[in-house]
Amino acid sequence: MIAAGDDIPPGRRTGRLADLGLIEYRPYDGGYWVAHDPAVVSRALLTEALSKVVQAAEEARNTATLGTLAPHFDASRMWGGGPAEFLATRSEMNERIGDVTAAACESACTAQSAEPADRDPRVAAAGVERMLATLASGVRIRSLYNALAASHAQTCGYVQQITDGGAEVRTLGTPFPRMMIVDGKHLFVDNYVVEGAEADSGWHITDQGSVAWAQYVFDCFWDRGSRWMDATQQAEGLTTTGRQRQILTELEAGYSQQQAGKRLGYAPRTVAKELVTLREALGLQSLYQVTMWWATSPDRRLQ
Repeated sequence: MIAAGDDIPPGRRTGRLADLGLIEYRPYDGGYWVAHDPAVVSRALLTEALSKVVQAAEEARNTATLGTLAPHFDASRMWGGGPAEFLATRSEMNERIGDVTAAACESACTAQSAEPADRDPRVAAAGVERMLATLASGVRIRSLYNALAASHAQTCGYVQQITDGGAEVRTLGTPFPRMMIVDGKHLFVDNYVVEGAEADSGWHITDQGSVAWAQYVFDCFWDRGSRWMDATQQAEGLTTTGRQRQILTELEAGYSQQQAGKRLGYAPRTVAKELVTLREALGLQSLYQVTMWWATSPDRRLQ
């Protein structure tokens, strides 16, 4: 209507058109509206919009660079200090542990809670080499083993070599968590989060609070452990096996056979078989008699 020069009926809104620059009011000769070329106006508006897009993109890019300051913050803050990274396979865990251990400066604490098993001799020999090299660099090494390790030939041979190199080794018969702590800064633990993951997957944790807590837990179990030399000497001439002592210790603590098996990682059939074998070896008639014998048995000193 304005472009055609027609009169504008009362009530028609002109504000939006004026804001866009499509029309302009001129106060001459009683006042009237004139129309501007929409093609020209649209090009001007598009240029302005694109300029805003470019400006927003630049602001986004600059904002993203702020994230590069995070390492400077993490290095100086008191609480925390890093993430927990999931390592999904055994090879990933071993590779990371190897890298961290090779760079150790002060200490390495390992808690090997699993029942010992024979390993490939070449793998075992390589492990001894790495451990001796770490000891030679001045790192203090403390290793806590499942009490069953004291009667496992290959483990005994391994421990003999690393203790000759300066490592400290103890055993513990009660359950404890598997972990490794290096320099009080790196913690490796089993996976309890990701369902369906490989059995030997785990987590590399560098959070300061978590590592400090794990170190405290390790020290508590370490203080309860028996020196390796004492454990191996006491293991000679015993009536019970290491597995039987573990089960009896759990029963003494008030756990049922089923609960003891679950805590120790043994099947119910395995627990029952071990107890029957011991009962027959002692010439007793009931589990109650076995537990009474255990209460005063010299074997009880080695747990």
